[in-house]
Amino acid sequence: MMRSNYTPTERRGVVAVEAAVILPVLLIMMLGIWEVGRIIQIKQIMVNSAREGARLAAGGYVDGTPVTSTMVQQATRDYLQAAGMPAAAVSGATVQLICLESPGWTDPADALPLDKFQVKVTIPAGAAFESTRWAMVSKLTSTTSMEAVVDWVSLNNEKITVDTQLPL
Repeated sequence: MMRSNYTPTERRGVVAVEAAVILPVLLIMMLGIWEVGRIIQIKQIMVNSAREGARLAAGGYVDGTPVTSTMVQQATRDYLQAAGMPAAAVSGATVQLICLESPGWTDPADALPLDKFQVKVTIPAGAAFESTRWAMVSKLTSTTSMEAVVDWVSLNNEKITVDTQLPL
């Protein structure tokens, strides 16, 4: 049987060298996963805020008050703020209410039943988008702005009249 001339003291620095090679790669991967997770979180908050605005718009009226585009925009921004989005992102966000029907309407109160519309929330490039990032390494992802769009249908029943008289 042959004896090995190996002794544990000969490999003492190998662990330090391996760590020095692997640690930067591992750190970049972790920051990338963290940043992508944050982007997914922001996107979900934006979609939920657009849905909240669309729910308000779908009814057409709230306690007898006609719903306006401004009310939909404010409800969407209120959701963004309540969800913990940075103030720069909330104030920089653009909210659009888009009628997909012809003839079009501006305010949801003017919509006919089952009119299709969209609510689009955009956080533009610049300070608004940069305020949503977590990672100190700002260029791990190439995303510079975000947009969420929801399609919805008007449930406004103010335009429907029901004849309560039975036919003879």
